[in-house]
Amino acid sequence: MTTVALAAQSRTETGKGVARSLRRQALTPAVFYGPGVDPIPLILQTRDLEPLITTGAGENILIDLNIEDGKSTQSHRAMIKEIQVDPVKQNILHVDLYAISMDKKISVEVPITLIGTAVGVSDEGGILQQVSRTLEVSCLPDRIPDAFELEVTDLTIGDSLHVSDLEIPEGIEVLAEDELTIASVVPPTKVEEIEPEVLEEEEEEEAEGEEVEEKAEAETKEEGDQE
Repeated sequence: MTTVALAAQSRTETGKGVARSLRRQALTPAVFYGPGVDPIPLILQTRDLEPLITTGAGENILIDLNIEDGKSTQSHRAMIKEIQVDPVKQNILHVDLYAISMDKKISVEVPITLIGTAVGVSDEGGILQQVSRTLEVSCLPDRIPDAFELEVTDLTIGDSLHVSDLEIPEGIEVLAEDELTIASVVPPTKVEEIEPEVLEEEEEEEAEGEEVEEKAEAETKEEGDQE
């Protein structure tokens, strides 16, 4: 389990205007909260956040949070609860940090990684579908795995793997049903081909229809001229 240190500065001013001003200074507004903790608005260095978000462990990183208020420093253990990102610019807008205790279980989503190439794909032309990409578990913070790995090499078309096929380390409680499907190999999508003869017949029928319409229009026009 990855553990990193993160420095933060407490702040007294809040609001959208303050948040925009902080972002212009390469700072990120944040808040720290949790059981038995009064919410503390924070200021984080954006450059310190970016490596945490791109480590691959996602939000399941243990953080040694050091909060300075100008007079003293508070130390807490935390995890990233939520990250708000601008959908266009992709820059970090806001971060929620959640207080945790190392002796109390928490519920988290752990990524599932598929290993190998299924024979149903390589030899039979099937398509591997990953139905579930994360698995919710309950465990102590220092027991959170970076990911669950699942071997798919032996899967043929029609085969599936479920939660029950995962190797779950000791001390981790899975909060999903054993029957939940994680991955399966399905037949390739078939594109129906139109026979040339059928296509020619349809084209002939369309041409005949167009001729009838043109003839009818001509007759209607001729009748109108005669009147």
